Amino acid sequence: MRLTYFGHCAFRWETAGGITAVADPYRNQADRYWFTRLFPEVRCDLGLITHAHFDHDAVERLPEAASILRMPGEFVTGDLNVHGVGDFHSGSARLRDFPNVMFRLDAGGVSFLHIGDNRVEWPPEVASAVGGVDVLLVTVDDSNHLLSYQQVDALVQRLQPRVVIPMHYAIPGLTASECELLPPDGWLARQTTVRRLETDRIEFSTGKLSTQTEVWLLQPASASLNAPEVGP
Repeated sequence: MRLTYFGHCAFRWETAGGITAVADPYRNQADRYWFTRLFPEVRCDLGLITHAHFDHDAVERLPEAASILRMPGEFVTGDLNVHGVGDFHSGSARLRDFPNVMFRLDAGGVSFLHIGDNRVEWPPEVASAVGGVDVLLVTVDDSNHLLSYQQVDALVQRLQPRVVIPMHYAIPGLTASECELLPPDGWLARQTTVRRLETDRIEFSTGKLSTQTEVWLLQPASASLNAPEVGP
């Protein structure tokens, strides 16, 4: 399984069998200028949308033939199994009833969980549906925009993944100064093992994962893949 990072919460999975899935492509909206460039045009078979917020929902940037998944449920295509687990957005009171779907992806013996903007206070049925995972993609930045450091740490402790990949944080050259986010440096400084990878993609296989939890920080895909965005 190959994972590519496009910044913010946008990732693409490519399986050994050639199935591709993209989660949470980003865009701006009239009153929220967060990104300095458009989400790139990339090939994918599936588009996974965790929730209907502008920074996760640029389905217009995905191929017309891609199947779009927004709801909880099970979807299997080729060697990729996708399990959408329904829960709720984190953050302020006005968002506590806002639906969010976490996506678990399994292929090649490796399991991934993309939480979108989900809360961490999962009821038992949500925790049971998620199960254990190898790779956790989690929202964390130094503004605590969605989750506190303690909440992120509690989620990692609960799931015990082999790899934790931060997302939803400020990235120079991608996120605008108007963006409310900060880098994740404060949280990273609290972690035992951090690998700062000088690449936007990484290949995963069952025999190459550490037995201890590591944090991997990916670089977003090259700006050359992205068209410039129109300013606010």
